[in-house]
Amino acid sequence: MGESESNVGEPIRRGEGAEGFPHGSKYPFVVGVGLLLVGWGLLWPLVLVAGVPVMIYGLWGWTREYAIEEFETGVVPEQKRQLLGIETGLLGMYVLIVSEILVFMGFFVAWFYLDATRGPFPPAGYPAVTLWLGAAMAATMLVGSAALNWGRRRVEAGDRSGVVRGFSVGILAGVAFFVLLGIEYTRLMAADLFWSTGPYGAAYYALTGLHAAHLAAGVVLVGIVVYRARVRNHFSEDRNLMVRTVEAYWHFLTAVSLAVLTFVYFGT
Repeated sequence: MGESESNVGEPIRRGEGAEGFPHGSKYPFVVGVGLLLVGWGLLWPLVLVAGVPVMIYGLWGWTREYAIEEFETGVVPEQKRQLLGIETGLLGMYVLIVSEILVFMGFFVAWFYLDATRGPFPPAGYPAVTLWLGAAMAATMLVGSAALNWGRRRVEAGDRSGVVRGFSVGILAGVAFFVLLGIEYTRLMAADLFWSTGPYGAAYYALTGLHAAHLAAGVVLVGIVVYRARVRNHFSEDRNLMVRTVEAYWHFLTAVSLAVLTFVYFGT
């Protein structure tokens, strides 16, 4: 067995038999297979039916192994060690956020281009988006950001119940967002605006649908934090990496929501 050390209250193992980098897990391979099947499923829908459950199984197994089992056994593998003064898990989230910003920038550029060349949006005869619904959706995201920030600060102060309360409010904020988005989609579709209805419909549903898909992932992550804190008694002032990474991801989603409100709802 490798020698034991501690870092900010977290025991780790190094040396022969230790859990270092790369992480010895089957689940990254399972996730990769699931993603490959999902990609093929865009051409052959029957393959998509197999790809989605495989990917979900891989993601859940990887999360359970990496976030729950290793936490409870007191093992912190090398990929959770600090790099450049920051945990690599948090650094990885920042890298992910930067990459997602680039993706959203492409969708916003497409919106601006189509608005300039095929617009102005909405074209004559098509319904406009509802400003108060866009503002309400952005407001729910801001409430979620405030709640997650409060929960993170509470757990850093040693109050585990605070992270449960704060992140539970975040889940409710996410649900409220989807209700409001559903109202908007229903109203627009009732007025015959679909994703196949020209550049306006395609650009609107692509941009807002992309944001909604990311928010669905965010709500799942927030739910995992609540589960770990409430059911498994995880997290403390020294061990709260997932709390901080999920909070950072939610703030990114809030920023996207404000951009949609500014450029799509106010702009339209």
